[in-house]
Amino acid sequence: MLKEVNCKPKRRVRVALVTHELSGGVGTMTRFLYRVLSESEAYEPHVVLMATSAKDRASALIRRPTSWLKGPTAIQRAERGLPFTHVGAWFSELEFQRYQPREALSNVLRSFDILQFVGGSAPWVDAARAVDRPKMLWVATTIAGDRASRAKIGSSLRRVWFRGMHFAAEWHERRALQIADRVLALSPYTAESLRGLVKPSRLSVAYCGIDTEVFSPAQDKQYSTGGKSGYILCVGRLGDARKNVAMLLRAYSSLSRQHIEMPDLCLAGESLSQDCQQLATEAGIAHRVRTVGFVPADELAELYRGARIFVLPSDEEGLGMVLLEAMACGVPVISTASGGPQAIIDDGKTGLLTPVGDQAALEAAIARLLSDEPFRRSLSIAGMETARNRFSMAATGGVFLEQYAALQLKKSNTTASARSVT
Repeated sequence: MLKEVNCKPKRRVRVALVTHELSGGVGTMTRFLYRVLSESEAYEPHVVLMATSAKDRASALIRRPTSWLKGPTAIQRAERGLPFTHVGAWFSELEFQRYQPREALSNVLRSFDILQFVGGSAPWVDAARAVDRPKMLWVATTIAGDRASRAKIGSSLRRVWFRGMHFAAEWHERRALQIADRVLALSPYTAESLRGLVKPSRLSVAYCGIDTEVFSPAQDKQYSTGGKSGYILCVGRLGDARKNVAMLLRAYSSLSRQHIEMPDLCLAGESLSQDCQQLATEAGIAHRVRTVGFVPADELAELYRGARIFVLPSDEEGLGMVLLEAMACGVPVISTASGGPQAIIDDGKTGLLTPVGDQAALEAAIARLLSDEPFRRSLSIAGMETARNRFSMAATGGVFLEQYAALQLKKSNTTASARSVT
């Protein structure tokens, strides 16, 4: 008689990717990890989106007393083909309330085996302190690093409010970093900023990868098709003071007065702030500045390919995913040495680095690349090789799978020890 064999497939480990946004760098990190886990045989990911808005419809709002009876709720949604569960908060008009536990969120998170938080900063983990599940945190920067530029803008009243919210967020950040079983830093810069907050034994670096099949040179060419006709490109949260788009506009205006054939400036992302719009108008360059809103990945790759050079003028970056996307498309890049970019760019070989806030240095770097095509070509080729070899999805995704396997093994050993004691 043949022995009966149990062929039932092993259940995949359910992983909650808990995040606070699906756009920008954090959105790129979340989608990257969702794809890595989806393509694995062991893990099943699902995105959980936290409340961040004072108008959040899944939240109980201070100004809407009728919502207090219902409380925070969980809503199933999808965005650009990515399904997710959106969970509200109590009184989400107050930032610190978004980091507080609530039953609606805890009930959702308890259905998963591993809680993987993906954030610009860390405090979101504190919202899961009542949930007994292994917690991983993948983070781009600290609260202080993220908000340094924004703390200087706005009215006096706004700055006072901002400082209060900043203090509360840092308090939750410290608790969150203690709660997390493992903390994965987006770059060596991020890891260094966390050294005094996280024990070295729980901290390691995990880069975000890019899809080098989508972000690639046109028709497999080894150099950007922008040539002499391409534009200067910048991609990011244009309205975020941390991106310092104003410095790029001032540099472009200055260079335009020196170079007769300056290429146009193309800015992709959310709308420019009113201050930047006014700056462009007063500088007389508004007609040379083209802005586009959100661009899907395939169209974004085409936008990169048409650029002669790419510039990122940020005051602070956890890594700089847009640099990697541009490099993978064969576009020579310039970036401020704003933290994360130093892990990507070997100055003078794979791109150019300039000091943060140094407009003169940025102008010099732009002028050099525009006038020296052989140098642009060498940066393009070396940058593309770096993006492909070090930052592809295949090169970066394995770190997370290894971390999850180690976390599961630790949990299994702990459970076995507890059973032997009883």
